[in-house]
Amino acid sequence: MKTNYSKIILTLLVAIFIFSCSKEDILPPEISNFEVGGAHHDEDHDDEDHDDEDHEEGIGHPGEELHIGADIIAYSKITSITIDIHSDEITPAAGEVVWEFEQVYTDQKYLVLNAELHEDIMVPANAALGEYHVILTVTDEAGNSTTEEEHFDLEEEEDHDHDE
Repeated sequence: MKTNYSKIILTLLVAIFIFSCSKEDILPPEISNFEVGGAHHDEDHDDEDHDDEDHEEGIGHPGEELHIGADIIAYSKITSITIDIHSDEITPAAGEVVWEFEQVYTDQKYLVLNAELHEDIMVPANAALGEYHVILTVTDEAGNSTTEEEHFDLEEEEDHDHDE
């Protein structure tokens, strides 16, 4: 009978130890390699430097896609990733609009512990030129969230001769 009490006490102690880690003890998600710029497309990538040729870090163009990317490490399963794009300093010219974008991503590919964010977002053709802010927020099941901010300039695209 003494053995049964010992097993019960041992089981209770193990349970207390396991469940003593509360949600407050879980670290918030970490965001690294956060990048914003002109979108690149994976067409015939024969060398590793190809992305650098097609991806303009920190620059976007009206009427084209804007690449948003980041590596995310979470210690509790990710529940959402929010991308917010706005500007505080732009006065649009005639026919232009100050572009604002907010999207909450709950795609299955992001509802994991470690995710690679890759979204290409279409910039309206009439978006006003200037500096925009991109705020990336990652929230996990424990209720923790982490926010990172980047900036990019929306510029007219220069004509490039791509004949090689």
